[in-house]
Amino acid sequence: MREKIVIVDDDTETRKFLVQSLLEYGYDSIGYAQCGQALVSFIHSQDPDLIILDLSVPGADSLNLCTELRNFSDKPVLCTSHHTEDDLRIEALNRGADEFIAKPSSFEVLLARIRAHLRRYKRAFPVNQRHLIVYPGLQIDPTTHSVIAYGKEVSLSSKEFQLLIILAKNPNRVFHTETLYDLIWKDIKHGDVRTVMVHIYNLRQKIEKNPSEPIFIHTVRGAGYKFNGSVSLMIESMDA
Repeated sequence: MREKIVIVDDDTETRKFLVQSLLEYGYDSIGYAQCGQALVSFIHSQDPDLIILDLSVPGADSLNLCTELRNFSDKPVLCTSHHTEDDLRIEALNRGADEFIAKPSSFEVLLARIRAHLRRYKRAFPVNQRHLIVYPGLQIDPTTHSVIAYGKEVSLSSKEFQLLIILAKNPNRVFHTETLYDLIWKDIKHGDVRTVMVHIYNLRQKIEKNPSEPIFIHTVRGAGYKFNGSVSLMIESMDA
């Protein structure tokens, strides 16, 4: 399977050049110029193997975007910029970037860095392993879309599973209802955000011992929902 790379850069010529060049080297490459929540939703839907993020995209707080991306993806993020001050490099790395590459840089150098990070990621997360999200009383397997609650396997719809994954991977983070809607129902432009409330209700019915007094998914009044992080999180790697 061809590895997928998303290039986020507002410069049309740079974006087109990288997309075409990476295609020629056997990668599925996608260019993207928008920023903010639209970018987060796009990355979430594409699930690329590597992200190239230009820190100079107008109107974007790209450093915050690094943090947002790292909240739900462990894939390599390479930041690029014409600005090369040490403070920017350090902050980008602290926010979750795997590498900072100064512009201009030759395509050959960029390609070498891409290959190196993809190799490193493959060694860290071999295909023959699956990564379970495990809480006391709840086990989630993202690779098989299976969920076991209190020792019993439960059947979730695709949207319910996506909701659970987003919340469980970000314990104690409050997600506004609108944010969850944008992340999961992004292709439905004029839907009803109450859809999220219905799916949360159904999810609680399936995974909570007492849905009226939920342990895992908490409502934050006036804000949205969060996963109870006090139920200590543990990621297990198991041989498939």
